[in-house]
Amino acid sequence: MLTLAKPDNRVIKILGRNGVDPSREYMLSSYVYCYSEPGRHLIKSTMTGGIYSLSDEEWANIDPAVNPVVSGKVFEASGLSELVSSCVFVYTTDDDYSRYKLAVSVLKAMDKKTGIKSYTILPTTGCNARCVYCYEKGMKISSMTEATADKVVEYILRTKSSEEITLRWFGGEPLVANKIITRICTALNEHNVLFKSKIITNASLFTPELLDTAVNIWHLNGAQVSVDGSKADYEARKLFCTPVEHNYEHLLKTIGLMLEAGLEVTLRCNYDHGNVEGMYEFWEDINKLYGDTDKLRLYSSMLFQAQKDESCVDLHRRYIEIRSEAQKNGMKFLRGKSSEYRMKSNFCMADSEGKCVVISPEGDLYNCEHLPTNTACSNIFDEDFKLKSDPRASLEVAEECRNCCFLPECTPFCRNGCPDWFKYCREIKSIDTEYQLKNLI
Repeated sequence: MLTLAKPDNRVIKILGRNGVDPSREYMLSSYVYCYSEPGRHLIKSTMTGGIYSLSDEEWANIDPAVNPVVSGKVFEASGLSELVSSCVFVYTTDDDYSRYKLAVSVLKAMDKKTGIKSYTILPTTGCNARCVYCYEKGMKISSMTEATADKVVEYILRTKSSEEITLRWFGGEPLVANKIITRICTALNEHNVLFKSKIITNASLFTPELLDTAVNIWHLNGAQVSVDGSKADYEARKLFCTPVEHNYEHLLKTIGLMLEAGLEVTLRCNYDHGNVEGMYEFWEDINKLYGDTDKLRLYSSMLFQAQKDESCVDLHRRYIEIRSEAQKNGMKFLRGKSSEYRMKSNFCMADSEGKCVVISPEGDLYNCEHLPTNTACSNIFDEDFKLKSDPRASLEVAEECRNCCFLPECTPFCRNGCPDWFKYCREIKSIDTEYQLKNLI
């Protein structure tokens, strides 16, 4: 047996068992995904992040389709005891859901730091693009005043964590209100606040001068840029107010400027049935220009509108086929960055127990950027308000989700009102996990 990805030792210490008890019987944990090819069998624990590769002979000892219950003696005799100590197999008497809750509660208890670590700030809901799929369509357009920006600084000073904090600029298009961003960051610098910035942007308004301000005053170190595939798809979907000035060629040039400024650039490709076939052409353009940089990565996200019916599963499968073909042809940046897995005690802002918050242009506070505008939990002017998780995060996980193998990688109140939830999430996650495991092979 080979260990392809090491498990999170914190979870092992909470849930793992020292050695195998030959007198006990074991079963595969609910939070495991298995993938097999001829001669190779992979097991991924979504609880610990551990990934293991087994031969045909080893797999025959524990194949859950043949042996739903495995004696401890079998693990000892076959040299597979690590599958027990690493939580891949559990006692037949175990309640996996209770073990999951225990791990989450202990991890949360281990984080004793107080104060807000991350502020998502919307300096404006205005935008210089008219994306045809924008989920903010119809939202009231407003921009933060200088007076409110000064109050935001006061709010950060009295609520921030003692460690370095992160400012995440969101919108609308936050660069439309870049002077407000500069005002807030300048004030924080004057107060010697240790912070870094990230931005979600279409990048069209970045200039060399503004990038210099962003790096030196905003402490900007990362930018997520929303794109839409090929030149034809990008320009048909973005619909910039000034298309002669802001277009596909301008995007490619600006990506280069951001990389030269030292930013970590992430391209988020929004896709649906209408533009998925153009993704390869876009990746090809990016690879020719920037394929050698280690500061560029790419990921894709299905548009909310495309998630509404079961055709989204075939759509995502087609996207993965195109991505796989691009990888085979040497597009290195598509692989992303590997990092040591650490189980999160929360997978969303709204379940952060007061560690992150969203601030609107009016100074209203939200647990999540995707929550409706009428669900503010307070505002920056209320000095007595103590930020907590969204109340729905404390509810029990929906019955139909408790034994889903992807629960440890999901928000616990998914079916209790999370606006990002969609009916075919399990099928999509299965496709993604299988793609990950195939890449390891």
